[in-house]
Amino acid sequence: MPYTARATSRVRAGAIRAGATRLSDQLRIGPWSLLSPEAVIQQKYNSLGGAGFAEIDRKDTGKAWYLKNGSCICYNDAMHDAFEIHGEIYRKWIALGGLAWGIPCTDETGTPDGVGRYNHFNNNTASIYWTPNTGAQAIWGAIRGKWAAMGWERSVLGYPVTDETGTPDGVGRYNHFANAGSIYWTPNTGANVVYGDIRKKWESLGWEQSYLGYPTTDETEFADGGRANLFEKGGIYWWPDTGAIDLRDVVVHYTGLHCFGETDWDGGSSADEPYVIVSVATPQIADTKRSQVYGDVDAGDTRPDLMEIYRGKPYGINIGTVLMENDFGDPNKYKDEVQKIVMGVHTAGTLALGLIPVAGPIIAAIAGPALGSLMPSIGGAISDLFDWGDDRIGSTTVTISAKQMVLLAARTNNTTFNGIGFKVETPLISGDGASYKAYFGFVPA
Repeated sequence: MPYTARATSRVRAGAIRAGATRLSDQLRIGPWSLLSPEAVIQQKYNSLGGAGFAEIDRKDTGKAWYLKNGSCICYNDAMHDAFEIHGEIYRKWIALGGLAWGIPCTDETGTPDGVGRYNHFNNNTASIYWTPNTGAQAIWGAIRGKWAAMGWERSVLGYPVTDETGTPDGVGRYNHFANAGSIYWTPNTGANVVYGDIRKKWESLGWEQSYLGYPTTDETEFADGGRANLFEKGGIYWWPDTGAIDLRDVVVHYTGLHCFGETDWDGGSSADEPYVIVSVATPQIADTKRSQVYGDVDAGDTRPDLMEIYRGKPYGINIGTVLMENDFGDPNKYKDEVQKIVMGVHTAGTLALGLIPVAGPIIAAIAGPALGSLMPSIGGAISDLFDWGDDRIGSTTVTISAKQMVLLAARTNNTTFNGIGFKVETPLISGDGASYKAYFGFVPA
């Protein structure tokens, strides 16, 4: 006799809201609320056809009846109802521990796409899903909650192809899915989704045992039309024309200064004494640092240096450079004044762009084309702010997109000029007859 579940016990897979921990009240209470558990099971058995459906093999009184056709009717105390499990889902359930693993809260039910079958268990916190291609696979807890939030089997992941399984390091848990995707969970990271080319890259590195560790975000939109997952110790970034690139944080250094022409007049000195004030502004932070004062610099001279100016995620960066010539002023005073201006513009810009309280890779996509607005036009902003004891030769800002940061750090070789290694240079900074360039390096952390 064909089996047809009652409307009070059937639940469409997509009808359970994400994060739900139990069925709605109208589904919780079965039609036999005044009956004993054993009587409720008997009623369910009768509704399926009784002995014509299957002979009883054994009874766990008040809990479950096991039938000779490879099925089971289980009593759900919380719902005061009984539900039937059969076929491969039943066999998976038995292998997992039967009632000790989970008490069903639905009958076996077809999925909305018409391909699969499922039972939900334990007040809708666990499930076993089956398709002809995947077999029966168990999914529960936070991983199941993430899958539900994405759209169940109709999500980008498709159906589970493994049970929830422990990772080799003993820390995490995971399910793999039919469409080359996975959800990984640890107590510290929660459940996060990784799929497609990013997952392939992570797999090639050694999964969670790679230098990256576990994913800490889902795959998400990234700047310049890209996609990204963050991990415990880095990230994987993808664009159609680059493929997937793994990377720790990016470190940016100021690497030196070259004089193409010195100032016309320097208070009687025959050479310049330049220094640079370097500010950085990203979607997350702003900071300002100062180089040393370089003595006795003539046209054609180079001053290699190494000063870290940024360490963090490759979410795009503005590098503002103010070139000063030291006469009688205090370089630290001017650095502090520049920093106040930069911080003020950055704070206003992040608020205007809605970057607070956004976190994760999507912040780079939101900032995107407006990245440059997070850095003031330094020359105009500071020219009238105070009297200069030192001479300001000039200033410039270089904006590096998130994609450029990744490619510079991961796939671009250094260029060397007169002993200075670099990957980015400023335009000529000119004033008072002088012309200089500042140079910057980008490396993985």
